[in-house]
Amino acid sequence: MKVFTFRYESNPTRKAFARMRKAIETGIPDIHEDEIVCDSLDSMLKLMSKSRFEVFAGIVEHRPESLYELAKSLSKDQGNVLKEVKALEALGLISLTPSKEGERERLKPKALYDKIIFEFEPKKAAKTG
Repeated sequence: MKVFTFRYESNPTRKAFARMRKAIETGIPDIHEDEIVCDSLDSMLKLMSKSRFEVFAGIVEHRPESLYELAKSLSKDQGNVLKEVKALEALGLISLTPSKEGERERLKPKALYDKIIFEFEPKKAAKTG
């Protein structure tokens, strides 16, 4: 199962430099390709809004052959679905494969992950743990 994580960190820059320093000292890379670190819950929720999450879930659950099919299965406007899948593609959560059917070109969405995790560790727990 491939998992993508949205992680909240109160000071991601400081922690990133600490991980970089450790990687230089040990020679062991500290690369997290399947995550995005956010410095606020607001930014995390803007990146992965409720609408984007619903579209992502629809792609995973329905495995649509086209955006039209996805929009229909979600009972959403096709233009809105297009906007959300473009954002999901930019985040690296899905791929869009173009295919030609007669004169029409369509985009087939494919989820690149099976699961999304939102990780938030409260500040008090982070200090004591």
